[in-house]
Amino acid sequence: MRRTNRLLTKEAIFRYCEDRIDWMLLYQGMMVLAANQVWWTWEVEDVFRKVEKGEKQAMKLYAKKMHQQIDELVTRITAPLSKNDRKKYNTVLIIDVHARDIVDTFAQEFEWESQLRFYWDREPDELSVRQCTGTFSYGYEYMGLNGRLVITPLTDRIYLTFTQVCVKGVFLTDIPLP
Repeated sequence: MRRTNRLLTKEAIFRYCEDRIDWMLLYQGMMVLAANQVWWTWEVEDVFRKVEKGEKQAMKLYAKKMHQQIDELVTRITAPLSKNDRKKYNTVLIIDVHARDIVDTFAQEFEWESQLRFYWDREPDELSVRQCTGTFSYGYEYMGLNGRLVITPLTDRIYLTFTQVCVKGVFLTDIPLP
């Protein structure tokens, strides 16, 4: 199962640049979400590279692109869809709105470092997740399309706390109960 999920995730990442809205229909929700996050990570870091090279409008142009992607998703959601496809688009929409909000409010590079970032690493040819000083292997365990709540600054802080605790080797099972 994990081998198959890994292969499909890698393929979804590779094919992401096709028409994004139609591309989402080709893969299961977890592959779409992982690939979407890999490309968002790459695109934001590419914007940082462009800004360093003097392209002052790079972040504004990327924010405009993100707003346009959200508009396209909203338009597609209003069309007739299967229950599962509607759920997939809704889940991606929630993630995209959060990603848009992050890009809209970038104040310093730490804001980016504190986000969950997804990368396809050529060596060892695997998907990894990074946040601040933590790097974790993606598990490829099938999760289905579970419902998503709105992502808030509090949920961002919770993810940050958990990843940094795991980096330091402290786990909830190590904390004595009162």
